[in-house]
Amino acid sequence: MTQQARHGDGWAVGLDGARRWGTLGAAGLFLTTRENGTTLLLVQHRATWTNFGGTWGIPGGAVEPGESAVEAALRETQEETGVDPADVRVSEHLVTARSELSHVLVRVPLSEEDMALVTPVTDAVARGASLLEAVRTHRLTHPDTGYPLTMTLAGQLCWETPDTSVGEWTYTTVLASCAAPLELLPSAESADLAWCPLDEVAELPLIPPFREALPDLRARLGEQSQA
Repeated sequence: MTQQARHGDGWAVGLDGARRWGTLGAAGLFLTTRENGTTLLLVQHRATWTNFGGTWGIPGGAVEPGESAVEAALRETQEETGVDPADVRVSEHLVTARSELSHVLVRVPLSEEDMALVTPVTDAVARGASLLEAVRTHRLTHPDTGYPLTMTLAGQLCWETPDTSVGEWTYTTVLASCAAPLELLPSAESADLAWCPLDEVAELPLIPPFREALPDLRARLGEQSQA
């Protein structure tokens, strides 16, 4: 197997054994606006197939190599909601979660020789199964290393390979605002999107890390409004 350059999509495994998305960390956009005297927050109902699927949070995702947390939050938000970064004014960003890591799981593309090892998956796709369904059904591992077969979000088959060179995972929340509620275009990662009154956000079934960070984020927002 030939090691590929690390990219952001992949799991970071904490010393506690918990998996967090983003081999280089992750970032999200806490985007607010005002309408009729009410502060609204852009919230995302996560698709069931995603990590913590079925909960609500803010749009965001993995940081890619060479990308800042702010750039990642804006890019992921545009991909997941259709919000144009040009319509967003960033005010600050802060790390709202961190974890010491055991390792990250990078994805090494299959060689031509490896393709013979994954014929159960490719045959299932040829019969009409989706690639994701085929990978999950057959659960193949490399015969020499034991590394499991997985796939990238772009649909490339890979071996999921541990890498111990990354010691910490962080989640950065980017606080930003827009002039008015923007039109929202959900992607496959979003079961729903909404502009929710900030005072009502805590009533939603929130993704746990966001629920923990919400009081401090609201306090920071209040400090900004008073500055």
